[in-house]
Amino acid sequence: MCAARKSKRAVSKVMQGPIGLLLGFLILLGPALNLGCGIGDALEPINNVANQIEAAIAAIDLNSAAWQEIVRDLQEQLPDVENDLKADIDEVLQRGIKATTVSVIASGDFVSRRVQEALNRLKAEITGKEPPIYPPAFLGFTPDALDVQRVLDDEVNAMTFYGYDFDRRDPTGKKMELWMLRDGAYEECSFALTMATHYEGKVNLAANGVQLSLGCTLMELRWDGEVVSTLPILQPDRPQPENITVHPRSITFRPPHTRGDKDFSGNGPFVILEARLAGADFILGGARSLQAQVWMFAEETESDWTTAVGTSDWEKIYTAPPGYRIINILTPTICEDSYEDTNHSEDLICPGTGNLVQCFRCVGDTGSDNDAGHATKVSVDFAPVVITVIKDDPYFRQ
Repeated sequence: MCAARKSKRAVSKVMQGPIGLLLGFLILLGPALNLGCGIGDALEPINNVANQIEAAIAAIDLNSAAWQEIVRDLQEQLPDVENDLKADIDEVLQRGIKATTVSVIASGDFVSRRVQEALNRLKAEITGKEPPIYPPAFLGFTPDALDVQRVLDDEVNAMTFYGYDFDRRDPTGKKMELWMLRDGAYEECSFALTMATHYEGKVNLAANGVQLSLGCTLMELRWDGEVVSTLPILQPDRPQPENITVHPRSITFRPPHTRGDKDFSGNGPFVILEARLAGADFILGGARSLQAQVWMFAEETESDWTTAVGTSDWEKIYTAPPGYRIINILTPTICEDSYEDTNHSEDLICPGTGNLVQCFRCVGDTGSDNDAGHATKVSVDFAPVVITVIKDDPYFRQ
């Protein structure tokens, strides 16, 4: 006896109406009626439909531009009882039409090939064979590379890609997946992948989507473990450091009285000075500003050793331009000097070129009896300071 294998799909598509009743009757009573392999004659309607589909596939090969007309002719040629099969062929037709009209990059040849694949699956199902597995077909990304700078500038918040059968699941039941190469390792990002239609998908790059970093170099679409397409990730140019010369403001300090009376009485004082420069308002990878501090020691040279000594608070003397951070100070950051006061006027103590300080403007003895803690002071005029700054882009501070 000949064996007749039929899938559930074949039963649903062909075993309906008068043909289906006749085939069922013959299959059940075949042994009793000694019909033998004559059952094959009863399967002729199935073979006829399969042959019609095969002819349509061959016709598309010869004239891919006419695939819509060929598929419509196939629908009309099918017996009226094959309504379910006609509906499936109409779905093939409509999927192809939508992909052609909406995706402007889909050529007629590309779509006709996908239509042939769909018809091949239908033919296998109605003949009881295992349908061939075709992966989703990919056309391209728009744009064809991911420019991270455009994402950072809020010009792009999604990548669109086109193809065919994006809604198809692989043999394990999984949909298409999105993977990204970050710091040399792949990580799955399928949560950011959405399919608007079977021919159009999007990758979400907004705040709730894929978060890009310096280590991201590639995106991949995968189906059934195989790479369908890749998308290069173009990183922005890293900001380059530059040296600039700045002119910090001056600071003034009056050291407190610490010993003796407050009058130097013409005995000096002997004065020691020290200025320091450092960064301030620190952020990751640098500082926003510069700060300075001065220490002054003024001591009477005899008598009761009247003394004024102390260190100023740190004072901000320079702030980097908006959007920049200071990453290095090239000028010396400490300057020391000393002298003995011999008059009652302001003295200019200038350490010379190449130093942090251009001049210390000092007042020691004023001739009054209220020097230490009041009249005694120093003003620091800083020399031009050379610093290294860089554009403060948070993306590069990861």
